[in-house]
Amino acid sequence: MSVTIKDISKQVGVSYSTVAKALNNSPLVKETTKRKVIAAAESLGYRPNLAARSLVTKRTGLIGIVWPNVERPALSSLLTSIQNRLADNNLTALLSIDEPQEAITTFLNLRVDAILMFEESAYGIAEGQARTNVPFVSIGMPVQPDVPAVDMNRREAVKLAVATLVAKGHTRIAYIGPYAEASVQQREKWIGYREGIHEHGLSFEEDLLIDSNGLLWQHGYHAAQQMLAMSDRPSAVISGSYDLSAGILRAFQTSGISVPNDIAIISYDHIPHLEQLEIPISAVGVPEEVMSEAVTRTVLQAIESPGSLPNRTELTPEYFHRRSD
Repeated sequence: MSVTIKDISKQVGVSYSTVAKALNNSPLVKETTKRKVIAAAESLGYRPNLAARSLVTKRTGLIGIVWPNVERPALSSLLTSIQNRLADNNLTALLSIDEPQEAITTFLNLRVDAILMFEESAYGIAEGQARTNVPFVSIGMPVQPDVPAVDMNRREAVKLAVATLVAKGHTRIAYIGPYAEASVQQREKWIGYREGIHEHGLSFEEDLLIDSNGLLWQHGYHAAQQMLAMSDRPSAVISGSYDLSAGILRAFQTSGISVPNDIAIISYDHIPHLEQLEIPISAVGVPEEVMSEAVTRTVLQAIESPGSLPNRTELTPEYFHRRSD
């Protein structure tokens, strides 16, 4: 037989309503009482009835997350950090790898409190879906006026990478990332590269802007091979993502290229995985914990005060030195 609030109430010696408020972290309950209630709930193996709770609070405590690509470690790492922060706020993350509109429909049927999307998936929001009472939040540049977004300044991040390499004496710097058919967010990166090159008085060379035609490590590997085949190789390269960096590094190692002795590399995407590569790679970006904290804060505000959020919350990138430059 399942444990109920009544069982916890008997064990602690407080009313049902006090137990309910304590389990919902209400400020109306003393901290000592909260601790007793939570301890009793854990010892009895209490599991909250989400359906019953939603009838009282009008909320389910569920956050739907539309997942764009299971092959991207950078996104996986960020998602884990976001999920942990949501849990700290008594929210449960539900993840869907379905197509965006199908995932959104499922989440709406489950009556989630908010829906979180990465920019790649946010383009899949149908107009009618975005106008529901459930708030949407996007990680990435805004894609619809009513969908607040948490993002970082990609253009400034890559310009920061250029400035860092120039300060170290590099004058021929390549960029590897999606180019010809790039999304808005990817375009911002190579625009930052071009602007950085010009701002430092360097000559822009079209051949050094190398189209990876994708963001997986294989794309980085083949783009790096293309770069290494140049008769006059650059002395440094900026990578458009962690996954590309992993492929670029593999191509260098296969070709006997020493990093940073033969060529330096700085990656966009500041995630812990960069520290774990064979050669820890320097990065420009927003620390994962800063991004996840901003996303969680935005989701909470969207639930508590819908319509009060700015269209875009832009985070400032930083440079993180490791061994690759």
